[in-house]
Amino acid sequence: MCAVLAGNLRRSAARATLGRNRTHRVGWVTAHAIDTVSAGRRFGTLGSAVDMRVTNNARWINRHSTAIWNELYDPGRTYDTVIFFKAMDPACQQEARRIKDRGGRVIFDANVNYYEIWGTYDIPGTRPTDQQHRDVVEMTTLADSVVADSTYILDRAREYNPNAVWIPDNVDLTVFKGTRPHVKTGSLRLIWSGIAKKSQQLLMLRDVFAKLPDVELVLVSDDHPTAMEELQEVIPCEYVRYSDRSYTRALLGCDVIISPKILNNAYEMGHTEYKITLGMAVGLPSVASAQRSYVEAIEHRGGGIIAETEADWLSALSSLASDAEMRRDLGEKARLTVLEKYSTPVVAQSFLNLLKG
Repeated sequence: MCAVLAGNLRRSAARATLGRNRTHRVGWVTAHAIDTVSAGRRFGTLGSAVDMRVTNNARWINRHSTAIWNELYDPGRTYDTVIFFKAMDPACQQEARRIKDRGGRVIFDANVNYYEIWGTYDIPGTRPTDQQHRDVVEMTTLADSVVADSTYILDRAREYNPNAVWIPDNVDLTVFKGTRPHVKTGSLRLIWSGIAKKSQQLLMLRDVFAKLPDVELVLVSDDHPTAMEELQEVIPCEYVRYSDRSYTRALLGCDVIISPKILNNAYEMGHTEYKITLGMAVGLPSVASAQRSYVEAIEHRGGGIIAETEADWLSALSSLASDAEMRRDLGEKARLTVLEKYSTPVVAQSFLNLLKG
């Protein structure tokens, strides 16, 4: 135990020394708390979604920049730049003003479309509150720069701050690694991932699934998918509880990643491409609804098929089921897309360029 503690202390001291040698200190504020240090948090312990957006980028920059050092924000320290990731409540606004008064630069990473409230919100908890709308407008307005993780949100952010850029979610290819071999098997395994309550959107494909022979569906989620029992009436389903490791393993055992969306509100329109790029990273072709981020990812190299109607979905899945060569070709293009546009080094470099600017 003492040896482990001593080792941890040595590593902490080494990181602190390394940070002191940099000329530009960056603090990251997450949505968990302003005082992330006293909250006992550190990079790698923020949860998969936050670590993807924060930890992956921060650690890559720390390894590849000789001038810039990233750490979780400590209100007792002075920073050249502070990035507020999805952190925008009045306490964050007050802290952002204090940072600017001290001469620091504030960047707001807008991760959800709180800019608009329109449409029908069928999934509980997805409709922004009026307070969230006020907060995102205030934080966007006072920030020196804004980062949008989808081009749809970018357009909304620029209505309040012209200094906005698009930086997508990143895929860690040291985690989502390997390549699915596509061979003719006579059956097709589809995979979907998301929060359990969002599985309801898969029901829009109920009639399509009913017409597809020898097709299975794997659902990867934080909890038992709410739509699973109804889906099992028309397609064999398997539930996998989400972790990075379990999801990677599940992806490598499937043939196509799917993401149907009912695009009937501002929340759904603002989503990123992340639901499909994890599968694309291991060579799975994607079939997805015509949400803007999905269209951009699939059209980059043609690593999948956009489906707008039931007929489109049936045609796409039927073709992929019967043609392993088609799956292999689209899967190779899908993996190239992630390497070129969504991998951690590419995305983190965009953050580094912003910090240098």
